[in-house]
Amino acid sequence: MSNLSTNQFNFVVRDVTRLSQAVGGHLEKLLSNHVILLDAPMGAGKTTFVSALSALLGSMITPSSPTFSICNEYPLASPVSGYSQIVHMDLYRFKSIEEILASGIEDYLYDPQSLVVIEWPELITSLVVAPYTLMTIEVMDDLQRKFVYSIE
Repeated sequence: MSNLSTNQFNFVVRDVTRLSQAVGGHLEKLLSNHVILLDAPMGAGKTTFVSALSALLGSMITPSSPTFSICNEYPLASPVSGYSQIVHMDLYRFKSIEEILASGIEDYLYDPQSLVVIEWPELITSLVVAPYTLMTIEVMDDLQRKFVYSIE
């Protein structure tokens, strides 16, 4: 783990089989805010990250990409750090903030019992109340990924 500044951290995963271990090493910080904005290119591993996170927290459902459903809920077997579920959003198909507001999914942003992870968060950022966690995934090669996150 590297401390880049007082609120920025990173880890590199050399292959997907080590992702859960790496996320586990950062779990306390990652759970410190109930919203995680996940910014990464297509195919970088956003849903794979959510899968590792949900497994570590004891989700009763294996995550899948919410590209077409927009929002998936993954209940936890028992509360972890006050969270009773993970809410996984994929906002890729939205074209405007008005579309997001019409969908009603922004209500999750204000539910402190839900750990909300948002893929493609650009449009919704103005609705997110600090503090939140901003994470980027950098594709280093076919197998390696660099995860950089900051507590905003």
